[in-house]
Amino acid sequence: MDRRLNSGAGANTGVSFARLLAGLAAATVLAIGGCARDGADVPLVAFPAEPSGQLNIIYPFDEALFPPDIAPPTFKWSDKTTGAVEWTVLVRYGDDNVERFATGEPSWQPSAAQWASMKQRTMSAEAQVAVVGLGADAVPLSSASVRISTSTDPVGDSVFYREVPLPFIAAVQDPSRIRWRFGSVDSEAQPPVVLEDLPVCGNCHSFSDDGATLGLDVDYGNDKGGYAILPVSEQMVLNEEKIIT
Repeated sequence: MDRRLNSGAGANTGVSFARLLAGLAAATVLAIGGCARDGADVPLVAFPAEPSGQLNIIYPFDEALFPPDIAPPTFKWSDKTTGAVEWTVLVRYGDDNVERFATGEPSWQPSAAQWASMKQRTMSAEAQVAVVGLGADAVPLSSASVRISTSTDPVGDSVFYREVPLPFIAAVQDPSRIRWRFGSVDSEAQPPVVLEDLPVCGNCHSFSDDGATLGLDVDYGNDKGGYAILPVSEQMVLNEEKIIT
């Protein structure tokens, strides 16, 4: 086995295990949201008192806690309500001030400025985010809401994580389909793949406090106690010489 891990030129490799866990918990799918508009042309929909119709908010989960350095996420939902053709996103803060954004797709991504304001205002108190589905005549047909807040503790570092294809059994049967990415949560760009085509299962991992050494659990040679230890560099080679048991 000889696999190369490309840590990327100029990448910040000073990653502690605790920060990796924090980053993994906070990491989000930063897809491009549907076309949205805000301002005078947004329907003045009232904040819903309770869920209605068949609208389900997929992301974020209720009571999600975002790190302050995360890039704008994409709010996503599904709506099987008959007649719903567009949606209004409402953000209500503790002072009952409500902001409204309209979209013709079942997703919405705040701009960098909007997200910065949302994070600042939700550090001391959570906000409620509601999505209301509207018919062609702008009559509300469906609704759901979640609560979000922002932590005062930043991730403060880059994240090294596994990208596992679904269903999970596919990855179990063919570990080479698992890819590893490395990047920062404050970037909207998808983190680059730095390790792929690993023919064995690699799982638990950690970096030394100074970011100079990577430890990676690998099931090499049917040895469940196999562990790879590699010095961090721009090009890292994983072979038998780097594995202990």
